[in-house]
Amino acid sequence: MEVRQAPVRDHGELLSLIERQQPRPELRLGEILTGDFGVEECDLQVALRRQRKHCGKHLGAILREMGVVDDELLNAALGRKFGIPYVRLEALEISAAVLARIPVEVAFQYSLMPLSEHRDRLIVAMANPLDTESLDALRFNCPLKIVPVMASFRDITLAHNKYYSKFDEDEALEDSARSGMSRSHENGDPSQHLEQQARTRPIVRLLNAIVLQGVLRKASDINIRPGPREVAIFYRIDGRMQYSRSLDKTLLAALVSRVKIIAHLDIAERRLPQGGNARLMRAEHPIDLRISILPTIHGESVVIRILDKQAGLKSLAELGMGRRDEARVRALLGRPSGILLVTGQTGSGKTTTLYAMLQELTGDRPHIITIEDPVEYDIEGVEQIQIHEKKGLTFPTILRHILRHDPDIIMVGEIRDQETARIASRAALTGHLVLSTLHTNDAPSAITRLLDLGVAPYILGATLLGVMSQRLVRLICPRCRTPGGWPPAGRDDGRPSFHGKGCSHCNYTGYRGRILVSEILPASPELAQAIHRAATTHEIAELAQLQGMRRIQDKVMALVEKGKVSWRDGQCAEDAS
Repeated sequence: MEVRQAPVRDHGELLSLIERQQPRPELRLGEILTGDFGVEECDLQVALRRQRKHCGKHLGAILREMGVVDDELLNAALGRKFGIPYVRLEALEISAAVLARIPVEVAFQYSLMPLSEHRDRLIVAMANPLDTESLDALRFNCPLKIVPVMASFRDITLAHNKYYSKFDEDEALEDSARSGMSRSHENGDPSQHLEQQARTRPIVRLLNAIVLQGVLRKASDINIRPGPREVAIFYRIDGRMQYSRSLDKTLLAALVSRVKIIAHLDIAERRLPQGGNARLMRAEHPIDLRISILPTIHGESVVIRILDKQAGLKSLAELGMGRRDEARVRALLGRPSGILLVTGQTGSGKTTTLYAMLQELTGDRPHIITIEDPVEYDIEGVEQIQIHEKKGLTFPTILRHILRHDPDIIMVGEIRDQETARIASRAALTGHLVLSTLHTNDAPSAITRLLDLGVAPYILGATLLGVMSQRLVRLICPRCRTPGGWPPAGRDDGRPSFHGKGCSHCNYTGYRGRILVSEILPASPELAQAIHRAATTHEIAELAQLQGMRRIQDKVMALVEKGKVSWRDGQCAEDAS
C-alpha cells in the first residue's frame, strides 16, 4: 500500500498546504488508517486483538509487523493525526539560500531537506517529523522556527542528489568556462591549469559532497564513470551498485585532478593507471580512501574505496558468523603454530575477518607482523607492511625477511603464487601462526589449491589448522518483507520464500544489510591422511561433512526458509558453490 499525493508545485502551494492541515487528536490512528489510507477493517481488528494480548505495544508497530503498512504510510497517518502534511518534492525548486540554512551533514544524517523560508519559519521535509532527536538537531543548527512536513525517504534522497552538489556543479561550470576563455589567450601549461581548477572551491566541495554521501549511505565504493556526454556517479551499497546522479562531462578533468591531488598522484599522467590513498576527517574520526584511476576511451574512470575504521573494523563476535563457528575459530586461533586460511570470492569480507582475528590475538601482546596489499586499516599493536612491487617489496621477499624478525604471528594478505604459498607453509612448520586468504569458492577447494601451488602434502598435512570459507548474503528488508518470490516455473520444492517489495527503510531496494555465512573445515588426522593421498576436492568435502562441517549452501537455504534471504539469492549461493 502506498501513500498517494500530488507533487507540490511551488512554495505558495506548500504554505497553503501547511495552513490547511489541522491536527485531528480526536481521531484514533486506526480510524485514520482505515478512513484515509485504505487499510482494511479486518486487518485493523486483527491488529487490535494482538495489541490487547501484548499490552503496551503500539498499534502501528503491530500493523507494520503484519505487513499491512510500511514506515512511510504509518508516518503519513501519524502526520495526519498531528497536523503534519505529507508532500512530494519532485516538482519543487529549492533556493541556495534555503539550502545554506542547514549543514549538509545534518541533512544527510537525519534524512531531511530544507524546502522554504517564510518570515521567521523554515519549512523542512523529514522522513519522520515526530523524531525529537532530528528536531533538536535542526533547532541547534538553525535560528529559525522549524516547521516540519513529511516526505518519503526516497524523495528526500533524490533531493539530496539533486541539490547538495547542484550549485557547486553550476559554479564549477562557470569557473571552467571563465578559465577556458582566459586560457585561450595564453599558452600556459595544461596540467597547471587543471591543478588550479581542481583547487577551486566549487570542485573541492563537489568532490567532498560525493564522498560524504558515500560515507553517510554506508557505501563500500564510489564509482565516477565517464561516458560520451556525461559522468555517472554510482555507489556500491550492500554489495550492489546503485546509480546516484550524472555530472556535466566538462567537469571530469577537474574532478579527477582533485582526486589525484588528495591522493598525492601525478596530475599530468592521464594515459596510465594510478593508485593511491587519502584520508578525510568526519566527526573527529578518520576515514581512509583507497583510490584507483584507469584511463578509458571517454576519460579517466575513478573508483574510491571507503575504509571507515569505526564501521569496518569488527570483532569476531560482531562478524555474525554464529556461536558454533565463532567458537571453532577461537579454538583454532588458540593454537601456537600452523596456518589458518580464510577463503571466498572477491568482496566476501575476507580481509575484515582477518582483521577481526588479529584483534582477537593482540590481547597477550604477541609480535604480530602483516604483509598487505594494500594496508586497509591501521591496527594498534600490529606491525603492518605495505606491498610495493616496483620497489621490490613483494609478498615472498618480505615474508623471507619477516622470518628473521622474531614474529609470533604472521598475516599474509593473500597467497597468490607458488613462492608465497611455500614460504608461508614453512613458516607455519617452524613454529609461527600464519593467517592468510585464498580465492576459492569453498573450504575443501583451498586444500587442492595449495597443493596445485606446489605445497608439499606432508607440509600441508602437518601445518594446516583449518579453512574458513565465507560469503556475504543480502538480507530481505524486515520492514517490507512479504511472501512471494517463488521459484521459477518448473521448480517448486516446497521451500517457503519471501521477498522485499521496497520501502523507505531500504531505499526501495527490498534489501537491508548483509549477513556473513561461513563454513569451517578444521584439521583432523583423517584430513591429514586425505591430503597425503592427494584426495580430490569432492572427497575432502565428503570427509568434512562427515566430521560435522555444515556447507554454506545449506546455511543460506536455512535463512531462506526463515524468511531472511530471498529464494533467488539463496539459489545464487548454491550456484556459486
